[in-house]
Amino acid sequence: MTPVGPPAASSPRGDRRREALLAALDDRLRTTALDDISVADLTDAAGITRSAFYFYFDSKAAAVSVLLVVVNEEARASTEMIVGGADAFRARVTAALSLLVERVLDSGHIYRALLTARTTHDATREMWDEGRRILAAPIADFLRAERAAGWAPEGADATVLAESLIHINESVLERLVYVPDAPREPLIATAADMWVRAVYGRPDPAVDAAADPGRTE
Repeated sequence: MTPVGPPAASSPRGDRRREALLAALDDRLRTTALDDISVADLTDAAGITRSAFYFYFDSKAAAVSVLLVVVNEEARASTEMIVGGADAFRARVTAALSLLVERVLDSGHIYRALLTARTTHDATREMWDEGRRILAAPIADFLRAERAAGWAPEGADATVLAESLIHINESVLERLVYVPDAPREPLIATAADMWVRAVYGRPDPAVDAAADPGRTE
């Protein structure tokens, strides 16, 4: 969930044409599924040629990935909140995922398009997977630190587990961008519970607080 787009053209005119294409795509995605949008639709709306489109993007999927860069930033902020916040772990996960859901739903039409592109466009899928690996790195470091300190039990490989935890978040996001009216709280609460159990091996790590008055989770 961390797409990175191709660099913009260096000339101001090129920048304007690229931005016009992205604006046209964003506008069409609000009412039309990605599969039902043609390159011609975008070039007509942007007032440029078909060849100009392919100068900037190799496909509609590549263009969508550029529009979703903001989600990468929100996902990074969410990860930082989980591994570095001051509240109890469950509360951090709940707050981080709630905020991420809110931000992603603000651009849900783009996220849905990227989910479609990921299934058909190798470059988009590779960017998505690379983004997950990047997000997983600090979570894996957190897992190792908790295990070394004796708060979390040894278990699955930390990197693999961290990526699996991100998959949980992605499943919540996917559900809600397709069904925005679905109840959020049960989904987020369940996801947070899965994080707690996966990291600490029990429903609530607060039971360890009695062993260390300075421990808050």
